[in-house]
Order: sequence, then structure tokens, then C-alpha cells
Amino acid sequence: MGRDKITGMRNRKTAYLFSSIIFIVVIFSRCFHGSTAGNNDPRGPLYAGSQSCTNCHQPVFNSYIHNNHFKTSAKPDPRSLKLLTVAAKNPFYFLDSTHITVEEKNNTLFQTLSLTAHSEKFDIAFGAAKKAQTYGYWKDAKLYQLPLTWFTDGNAWANSPGFPASHARFDRVITTRCFECHASYVKRDIEESGPLAVSEKLDPNSIIYGIDCERCHGPALEHVRFQQDNPTVKTAKFITRIASLTRQQQLDLCGICHSGNDRETSRSLFEFTPGDTLTHFYFPSFGETTHEPDVHGQQLQLLRLSKCFAGSQMTCSTCHETHNARQPTATYVARCFSCHENSSHAVAVMQENEQRKRDFNLSSTTCIDCHMPLLPSKMITLNNGSGSKNLSYFLRTHKIAVYK
Repeated sequence: MGRDKITGMRNRKTAYLFSSIIFIVVIFSRCFHGSTAGNNDPRGPLYAGSQSCTNCHQPVFNSYIHNNHFKTSAKPDPRSLKLLTVAAKNPFYFLDSTHITVEEKNNTLFQTLSLTAHSEKFDIAFGAAKKAQTYGYWKDAKLYQLPLTWFTDGNAWANSPGFPASHARFDRVITTRCFECHASYVKRDIEESGPLAVSEKLDPNSIIYGIDCERCHGPALEHVRFQQDNPTVKTAKFITRIASLTRQQQLDLCGICHSGNDRETSRSLFEFTPGDTLTHFYFPSFGETTHEPDVHGQQLQLLRLSKCFAGSQMTCSTCHETHNARQPTATYVARCFSCHENSSHAVAVMQENEQRKRDFNLSSTTCIDCHMPLLPSKMITLNNGSGSKNLSYFLRTHKIAVYK
């Protein structure tokens, strides 16, 4: 056999071996990506899970975990609940003379009704506790709301919104409609509960608590895999940048949770991805209501009534930094002045406020205090228990206007 032929065979073997190594590396790389970036996400094979975002976006992630959106649902924190129990240790009395106590059993907190000794565990918390936090317990794949809710402003327990002051309730079902604004996913099955009735069965192990990265930016598995394979590419691929959306698409994205919970959905809002049209997820409305939108859950409708909104291209992100915790009031006032810096009224008020601080050491009244005041919700009312006194639940209106 000639030397050239032997050399050729050796080169072909080397090339074959090299190709095989490359093939194995690619296969193992894909397997590695599959195990570290998604495939186990209950939403489906296109999702990577928020932890995958931390490899490249750790500072943003570290900031976002302190945001109220991220904390809008969670497994209850026993230590925080114990602090609430100490802060409001007295029983909560109803008009029928029964009362609820919040008590600890085996390092777990329960709400327990007197006389019947009906007791249910804190299994899930809804709300970031900035204003309030309500709780639920699981029974037979259904989630029920506990009778008492914690209200931060009053530093006290009160009957859960919509519950009667006369007696305790443990039978109010929490449906997926609640999860669609307070979580990123929960799996549900529909079963027959009667001849003409159906009910939901929820899987507590499928819950993705809070509003996570992919709820706003869309499924990210393809993006994660591409960026892992191409670390030098700095332009994000296969992911939605909010700034790339049109104004209406941005409003629709925020409107999933902030444009009303009183409309009937034709599809699960968990199916909404950035760029979709929100109206496609609701049944048509054949009757227009004349009442003003409520300050709870209808911020987008209120914003649309504002002259600031109608006369500009503003979106929710104009004022809100979604990845950060709530900003100081001065930050929001600065956003007002970005459009109204030449307003003689705004300048005069700012000068007056500075004068009050110097002369009387008084806190100033800001643009927001006057033009976006705290107003009582018509949908949420509280009750202080045995006194049967209705208490208002105040939230900041997003209708920017002149109030007298």
C-alpha cells in the first residue's frame, strides 16, 4: 500500500473522529440546556423558568424579587405570619358572637372558629402585604379563602373582602381567575359537578407564584439556549423586549391584570403572550356601563380617562419602573415634571412647598397627592367585626385630573 494512500486513510479517520466528537459535544450541549433551561416548567416545553434568567440578568432579578408584582402570591412565610399574629393577637368577633383566632399548631398557622373549632391552615398568600394580604387553604384540589385578611394600614385582621360581618365563612372558592392576576400559572382540570354544572380542580404543585419574567417577556427557552450558545451576541434574540412593542401592545400587557376583573374571559389569560391583543381573550360586552372604573384592578380604564394620557404617548412604563421596588414619591413627581416643567402652576406649587418646609418644617403636598389622590374602592369594603363598622379601603386613582 502506498504512503499517500495510508496518509489519506489516516486523514479520513482523523476527520471522522473529529466530526464524531463535535456531534457528541452538540448532543450533550442540547441535553445540558434541556436539563438546566426549562422542559420541567408546568407551562410547557417553550418555557425556561425565571431561574434561567439569573445567569445573565442577576442584578435585574435581584431588584425584581422586591417588587410587588413578584410578591403578589407566595407560600406563606411562617415568620412573617407570626409577627402579624403578635401584632393583632385579639380574636376577631362576628355579630353572631363567634370569633376567629389565629393560632400556631406544630409550627404552622391556622384560622380557627370558636364553638365549632373549625380550623384551616394558611396554605397560600395573595397580595404583597403592601396594602393587604389574604390567604387560602387547600381541600380536595380546590382552594378556599380564609375568613380573615390582614390589612397593613390598620395593622389588624378584618373579615376578608366581600365576606359578611355576621358570621365566618370558609366556603368561598378561589378560582383560576384569581390566579391569572396573582400568579404566573396554575394547572386546572374541569370536572362535572352536576347535571348542568362543572367545577375546577387545581394542581397546587403546578403553581408558579407571583408574576415572573416570562409572564411579561414571553416563553424564554429558545432565547436562553441561543444566548448560551452565542455568549458574544449582545442583541437579545427570541425574547420580547417591552420597548419593541407598540403602545397598545404595552397597554394590553399591563391590562391583563390592571384593566378589570369583572369581565368574562373566553380563553385563559395564562395563554396571553406579549404582542397579543387582550380583547381577543374576553367575550364581547354588549352593554356599556356608565359608572367610573374602580381604583382596584381597573387602573388602565382610569388612566384612559386622563388628559395626560389622551394628549401624549404615555404608557404604564412612563411612570413605573417594572423591575424595581416601589420608588420614592419624588421619583414620580419628577416624571410629572418631565412634561409639565414649564407649567406656571407646577413651578409655583413646588416653590410654595419648599417655603413651607423651610418656614414650618411641614411635609409638602405633591402633584400626585392632588391629582392622583387616594380614593375608596367600591369593590372592596372591610368590616371591623363585632362593631359592624364598614371601613373604606383606599387606593391611589390612576385618573389624573383636577380634584376639589
